Amino acid sequence: MRIFEGSWGEGKACLRRTNVLALVILPLLAGCASVSVKEDQWAKERLALPKRVYVKNYEIPPEVLAVDRAGEELEAFRKTTADNFNRELCERISGRIAPAVPLTEKARPKKGDWVVEGRFLQVKQGSRLLRSLVGLGAGGTKMEARTIVSVVGARGTKKTIAEIETTGGSNAEPGLLTFPTPIGGGIRAVLSLAKTGVTADQLRTARMISAAMAEKLEAQGYTLPGKKQKAKRLKKKEEEGTGSRQ
Repeated sequence: MRIFEGSWGEGKACLRRTNVLALVILPLLAGCASVSVKEDQWAKERLALPKRVYVKNYEIPPEVLAVDRAGEELEAFRKTTADNFNRELCERISGRIAPAVPLTEKARPKKGDWVVEGRFLQVKQGSRLLRSLVGLGAGGTKMEARTIVSVVGARGTKKTIAEIETTGGSNAEPGLLTFPTPIGGGIRAVLSLAKTGVTADQLRTARMISAAMAEKLEAQGYTLPGKKQKAKRLKKKEEEGTGSRQ
């Protein structure tokens, strides 16, 4: 009986430790980084669900980049970033709206197809070291993008049906040295290494763009495939705070 009681007591202690650890980890997972829809404007008429969506590589002007690269490395970074974002956005749109493919020179979109294109307004790499150790905005990343969605008409003409602007980045959470508890600080540092950076911001940006597109279609009564994901909208107070930090 004593063996049973001891095992039960150890189990309860382990469960308590697990619960405490979960309470520490979950807020960190939610607060590491975020991208929101700053604004989206859509044509007033009812949209037709596209059979195919073409995604053009987003423009990344050199002047919007704040990264630790120059010369050939910078050009390679721009191309890799554009290609990776295109691939991620195609995957997101394919999962929620319609088959999406890159818009290449040989592509010939048909009437009723959609074309998604845009440009990055800001890409700030920040510092992983500062995010991990200090946080609270130090070393934070920043990514802003403007997206234009068009529908293809007769003879290949395009009509704009939406403009979507996204903004976000990381990191407002405390780091290893500024977190209230040592355990939380250590976990926070590890999460910062894994969950923040330009690549992570790209994934979140693509997710918000596709979510905004899907929400509009669903609001007009279309039933779409995949799991619903609500587009996070930037509140006015958050927008003002974002602007003050730039």
